[in-house]
Amino acid sequence: MGILTLKNLHKSYKHGNNITKVLKGINLDIKEGSFVSILGRSGSGKTTLLNVISTLEVYDKGNIIIDGKDISKMKQSQINNIRNGYIGFVFQEFNLVKDMSVLDNVATPLILNGISFKEARKKAHIALEQVGLEQYTKVRPPELSGGQQQRVAIARAIVNDQKIILCDEPTGALDDYTAKDILELLKELSKTKTIIMVTHDEEFAKTYSDRLIMLVDGEVLKDETTNKVVLERENRTKDLKEKKVGFLNLLIYSFLSMDIDKRKFGKTFRTFSISLTLFMVTSVINQNLDVFTDKYLRFFVQSEVADKNIVLDFIYQFLEQNISSMIQVILFILIGFCIVSYLFVFTINIINKKREIAVLKAFGASQESIALLFMLRPIKFTLSIFKDTLGYTLILVLLINGVFDFKSFIVADYLEFFLNIFRVTYGVLVSFFLNFNSGLILFHIHYSHVFYLFTVVLVLFMLGSLIPAYKISKANTIRMLAKE
Repeated sequence: MGILTLKNLHKSYKHGNNITKVLKGINLDIKEGSFVSILGRSGSGKTTLLNVISTLEVYDKGNIIIDGKDISKMKQSQINNIRNGYIGFVFQEFNLVKDMSVLDNVATPLILNGISFKEARKKAHIALEQVGLEQYTKVRPPELSGGQQQRVAIARAIVNDQKIILCDEPTGALDDYTAKDILELLKELSKTKTIIMVTHDEEFAKTYSDRLIMLVDGEVLKDETTNKVVLERENRTKDLKEKKVGFLNLLIYSFLSMDIDKRKFGKTFRTFSISLTLFMVTSVINQNLDVFTDKYLRFFVQSEVADKNIVLDFIYQFLEQNISSMIQVILFILIGFCIVSYLFVFTINIINKKREIAVLKAFGASQESIALLFMLRPIKFTLSIFKDTLGYTLILVLLINGVFDFKSFIVADYLEFFLNIFRVTYGVLVSFFLNFNSGLILFHIHYSHVFYLFTVVLVLFMLGSLIPAYKISKANTIRMLAKE
């Protein structure tokens, strides 16, 4: 028995009441260290066969045996483990995570296998050396050519010492010259691994493959061996103890693998930061409303002015009786607007990450791990938003504490003017970092104010992100990676 055995494999798709039979009793035995090309017209079932072999698509009946392990008798967690340990993927459209470095893209299967980032990156660097791209570890995939991106994808497919490399039209998006380079690389890898390639190009298949399999209407029409297979390593069974990706790995990965298009959503995040700033500063004012009224609304509280003007008197009476309630309403409107806006933006981004979710599933990530990863991703952006918010807030708190004493400046008492700047700035910073009211200022903000708000907002965002992420992780996203 070879590294991969298929016995009487059937697969069909349902479309309403109609059933389309795609694979009709496939029987194959593939030796380790062979380069197998699967040929056939569109609709012949070759990509479906690859998807079923990959364990990403369920089949109707039959058996798939990988290195002596019958996956039909396994739980989903064990199948994920088999996929992570045995199967590497090379897709036509590369399917690299664009906002991650080349090194971290390659390290992804190891990270999902619970290996520490330090060790995963070390092995990823070795894999990149094997494909001749060790000098590009820090760049992102869009900065590379198509051929280089495909080499990165190959490095990702071999980094976990995967025995079987599944290639779906790996040269379809490349020119002939670059395609030959990629096929030469795959041919070299087939000395120690099993390469199974779906392709339309019969000439390339004959040139580089050891075995040609022709599918017609879901059945094997032709199966011929063109070269003798020689494995350049000992045939050994992999140790596949079930491993968890780990919370720390997911947390670090969440910071690396998620960027939001700031050109597209930058205004939303600035609005969010400004709204949170107004929320905090208005809260500070509300806690010291009498002081604020006396300092900045003194014109309204001067009775001789109010008595002479019925309109001013009415405004003053209205503010005195209702300003606290008005401030509370404004605060909750602002924070509600922030949360709804942020969740809307983040949900759009999760939907746009369907392809990445499919890639994570392809390399063995469970639905729970994917959902947890996307639930952790708001941490990065909440920190970024609160960093801006904190800067805006401290500036406004300095201003409402009268950091610029223009009265001293007007009377040319410059020493007092600059001493006031120092006093207020020092008082605000002491009040904030030491979490107590400084006698140097009137309006105080403490780090605890920011921390509590950060915690509430973050929890809401994490819960709001979890729901769409979990739904998408449950969906059948394989069709985004491979097309018939």
